[in-house]
Amino acid sequence: MELPVEDLELVHALQIAPRATWTELGAILSRHPTTLAARWDRLSAEGKVWVTGHLGTGRSQGCIAFISLECAPGRRAKVIARLCAAPVIGTVEESARAWDVRLTVIAVDWGQVLREVLPILRNDPEILRLQVTVATRLYATGAWWRLDVLTPAKQRRLAALAPAVSRIPSGLPPHARKMMAVVARNGRASAVEIAEATGTHPTTAARHLRHAVETGLLAFRCELAQSFSGYPVACQWYVRVPPAQLDAAVGYLRTYRTLRLCASTTGDTNLTFYLWLRTPEDIADVEEGLQGAAPGAQVIESNVGVREHKRMGWMLNEDTTATGVVVVDDGGAASGA
Repeated sequence: MELPVEDLELVHALQIAPRATWTELGAILSRHPTTLAARWDRLSAEGKVWVTGHLGTGRSQGCIAFISLECAPGRRAKVIARLCAAPVIGTVEESARAWDVRLTVIAVDWGQVLREVLPILRNDPEILRLQVTVATRLYATGAWWRLDVLTPAKQRRLAALAPAVSRIPSGLPPHARKMMAVVARNGRASAVEIAEATGTHPTTAARHLRHAVETGLLAFRCELAQSFSGYPVACQWYVRVPPAQLDAAVGYLRTYRTLRLCASTTGDTNLTFYLWLRTPEDIADVEEGLQGAAPGAQVIESNVGVREHKRMGWMLNEDTTATGVVVVDDGGAASGA
């Protein structure tokens, strides 16, 4: 399944500038703003697209953990249901081999992972074993993947609408917690909507939002149901790369527009990456290209996803569309990559 070109153009535009106004988008896409707004409303009502905000991960802020789980026989579905209900766990994916479930968590710091995430897993009697890998450096996230439908000129104009991170954040301000919960559910929420939900004045909400974006405290992404993206296969790799070849490996992986994750990691491997692909045959092509870019790279594990149950707090149907249920921490603490 794949969306019409007009819909894909709108999604691509919002991938680049998730909070651009309909007027700004209309001028670039040569569409009337009300037409774009109506199209977006239809797509989002169908669960095919959504914009969400989450704790930023740039400038050495936050802690990203990848957690693999083995469940007791016959208990995987129940374990997944409990994990999806935990706001502190952002992304829950059913795995094809080696491990039953994979989690991705973005926390304020490592201490939060220790206090709020690991106890949930260690106290669950139906989780038999777990493995925690921590990202030491982030090269790409799901906010950076792109469709390839707009012209380079339009992409440049859209990029100019996306505010750049210009300052380094200093901790998590108290007012940011409720604001994060609002934009997690609706990444295009206006200052007025944020103010109503947080009990502040619209001017104050606008100032807080601007500060959070400028410092990278908040990041936004436009999501698309995978089954409508044209890339139905999801695969995550754990790779061991010689340090001298790491930059070359990352450079090669960044040539893929559907790269949804790339990070240096702790543990037996030092690089993990996650791609959406058109066919399973593409997996071999990715690995061949990686070997060409970094001849010393060793693929330790590659894992094709079976089903993503929860992404960035958003619950997903079996066909990858959003259910409309968003499970996030109203304290603004964690989310998934």
